[in-house]
Amino acid sequence: MVFQTLIVAFIISYIGSIPPGTINVSVMQLSILKKHRAAIFFALAASSTEFIYAGVTVRFHIFLSTQPVISDYFKIVTSITLIALGLWNILSTRTSSSVGVNTKLTGRHGFLRGLLLGIFNPMTIPFWLAITTYLENDGLINVSAFGFWAYLTGLSTGTFCLLLTVDALGKRFIKISDNKFLVHKMPGIMLIGLGVYFLLKLILP
Repeated sequence: MVFQTLIVAFIISYIGSIPPGTINVSVMQLSILKKHRAAIFFALAASSTEFIYAGVTVRFHIFLSTQPVISDYFKIVTSITLIALGLWNILSTRTSSSVGVNTKLTGRHGFLRGLLLGIFNPMTIPFWLAITTYLENDGLINVSAFGFWAYLTGLSTGTFCLLLTVDALGKRFIKISDNKFLVHKMPGIMLIGLGVYFLLKLILP
């Protein structure tokens, strides 16, 4: 189960990091400018903050799951959050060209910049809280004992590998990140589907 938790977390994190944002577009532009060393350090810092945020989020999830009264209400909130995130994705008009970034970076400065952008990206908390609740309730992951560290490792590694992929693709990532169906509508439909499915499981006997 630990290995499954690691793989599921990796896949979800890799796919979830595709929609264009300041972090992956920064890596793309650094790649275009051939600042690959800065891009790698940037990716390392961003995935490190993802590890920390995810750790806090999962601990909060574990606490909520031990409180029966809160847990039932939180499952409903989780379903609504997934649907809201899905709608936000579908309605989003953000593309790689609409994200402003600073590309005057060296390797060391790339790390610091990635760290700062990762810290000031709190939207990861509600996303991972909702996703973690869904995945565990469906038996796809186990975040107890070693599963906790496997889950965090999978999440941060998935983000790091996606950013390395962006660095390797360079300009070609623009075509992917500007495809609204691929990066906005398809993930949005999936999130809404998960939210509705989760909600029906709670309502129906």
